[in-house]
Amino acid sequence: MIGYVILFTILALGVILTAVSWILSNIILKPKVTAYERLYQREIDEGRLADKIYQSWEKKDFNIKSIYGYNLSCQLINNDISKKQFLNPDNKIKIAVICHGYTCSKYSSMMYAELFLKKGITVLTYDHRNHGLSGKAYTTMGYYEKFDLQIVIDWCYSEYGPNLAIVTHGESMGGATVLAHHAIDGRVRCTIADCSYSSLNELTRYQLKKYYHIPVFPLFYLTKGVIRLRAGFWLEDVAPLEGAAQTNAPVLFIHGLEDDYVPYSMSQAMYDAKPDKKEIYLAPNAKHAQSCQKNPEEYEKVVHQFLEMYYF
Repeated sequence: MIGYVILFTILALGVILTAVSWILSNIILKPKVTAYERLYQREIDEGRLADKIYQSWEKKDFNIKSIYGYNLSCQLINNDISKKQFLNPDNKIKIAVICHGYTCSKYSSMMYAELFLKKGITVLTYDHRNHGLSGKAYTTMGYYEKFDLQIVIDWCYSEYGPNLAIVTHGESMGGATVLAHHAIDGRVRCTIADCSYSSLNELTRYQLKKYYHIPVFPLFYLTKGVIRLRAGFWLEDVAPLEGAAQTNAPVLFIHGLEDDYVPYSMSQAMYDAKPDKKEIYLAPNAKHAQSCQKNPEEYEKVVHQFLEMYYF
């Protein structure tokens, strides 16, 4: 009788742990994404998107088919300054591809788009898989997203030919994506990574402890296994630090000093791991994804100096 009780208890505990691990895996794979139109108003309310300026830009909306079968919703943006580069066919076409963060959409990229347009650089923004108007698929925090970025860059070369100079910019998950992308594609001239994590494995451990007060053993390891079974990758496979350390392309790392969601030490570690062609800006008074919002003039100055040094 006691043996049956013990067996039942073990089975019940296993079911509970598996259920909790499944729920935790959904935080990564199926996050609650902000509604597309509501995000537009939120960005305006938070001062991250200037409606009048955004409406003044020339925009083209289109889809690019991912290799995984879904559409990526894209927007190509120009202003009067960036359009001048197309007047001379011998010019190297300058394009900034901007990747937004977790649960957001391309509307969250507009604050950064303005910085590039001011320098005469055409901007291409797009919604990650499972975000905005793009197709549904598991969110993988940069693992499959880096291949989508590669497809977007393929489109740029197909549309404009080989005479291109591409700069990538990413915020949070987008920052991790643009860094991880360097491990599979060498066509990007330089990259700006804002508040990226260096390792999804380490970030998950950190956040489970800080925000959910969950012990690492056994739930962290069970959750890793569930994610591997559901989406085909290990948390360790998302390692932007490796992309940062291996690429020869210049990288500007940006991070808010008050970021407790993704510690700024992660950007510092990536900066330290990259041998050369690197810059770092640690923004004061900025929590996660607030570096530009809290320090707009300094952020613009740092970005433009980086572009002048490595891009133009």
